[in-house]
Amino acid sequence: MKLSSPLVALLLAATPLYAQMNVAPQSRSIEIDGYAARVNDRVITHGEVRESLAPVLPELYRTYQGAQLEAELEKAFTRAREQLIEQALIMAAFSERGGAIPDQYVNDEIKRVISERFKGDEALFEQVLSEQKKTRAEYMDTIREKMAVGMMTNEEVGRRARVTPEQVRLAYDANAERYAIPEKVKYSVIVLNRGVTPEDRTVKMNEAKQLRQQLIEGADFGELATANSEGSRAAEGGAFPWMQPKDARTELRDTLKNLPAGELSDIVETEEGLYLVKVEARRLPGHKSFNEVRLSIKNTLNAQERARLKTRWIERLKKNNYVVIYE
Repeated sequence: MKLSSPLVALLLAATPLYAQMNVAPQSRSIEIDGYAARVNDRVITHGEVRESLAPVLPELYRTYQGAQLEAELEKAFTRAREQLIEQALIMAAFSERGGAIPDQYVNDEIKRVISERFKGDEALFEQVLSEQKKTRAEYMDTIREKMAVGMMTNEEVGRRARVTPEQVRLAYDANAERYAIPEKVKYSVIVLNRGVTPEDRTVKMNEAKQLRQQLIEGADFGELATANSEGSRAAEGGAFPWMQPKDARTELRDTLKNLPAGELSDIVETEEGLYLVKVEARRLPGHKSFNEVRLSIKNTLNAQERARLKTRWIERLKKNNYVVIYE
């Protein structure tokens, strides 16, 4: 496979999954811990980017292959590098303000991690650190940075994101089609194959008429469907789940759209079969009320506002700091 980027080759060479995928990296001259980026005096290495990518790589390898895999690895590498750059910028701002996270806070967070992720087993926690070739001090630094980034992001983004009730209402009115509730029907059918010869077709039509008469006289639709239907839903008594009439087979759409709930159709003839249709229930079209979707809209707008504020904040930080990306 021809690799389009040395970054892709680096990822392939750095993960054991490539061997399982029969992927042979062509580039072996890449410096494994070369520079990926730099923020002021903080160097971000390829190794750090790979480590941050570790959780998503297995899914990428399961989902993609060939050229598409290469493209997804490129995008994942770029996203991970950008996230590390953002973290470095935020930490620079944190330090500039004289920020500090006391060891006690860090140790409390580590205790929480051990309790929740390792069920209180500190020996297992230390074992995992050893397997990852990390010291406890290095892990403390990682936790300290995450806490600092979280605090700064909350201050610069979370606390400043505001969505007014008027904005929520305007978003609802402007996107009314998103909250439309389509018409749906729940129905059952008895299907008889029409046969090939004129004689067969006469027999089948008579059978359909007899079944319809039994239903008119009060016979149970489900029982008759199970015993007589030649359709795919016979075992379910001919019952179909809720669906929009437009999603049913073409020949049944008019019947499903117009037949009142609880009523039995005439015999519907198609080239292949004869259908008896009963609409069990009907849901009329409508719209979700504002109150039903108000919180969802507010959460969406709030997320959009947070993303906007963070983007603007990171852009300011990039202008005020020395940032280099190594391709």
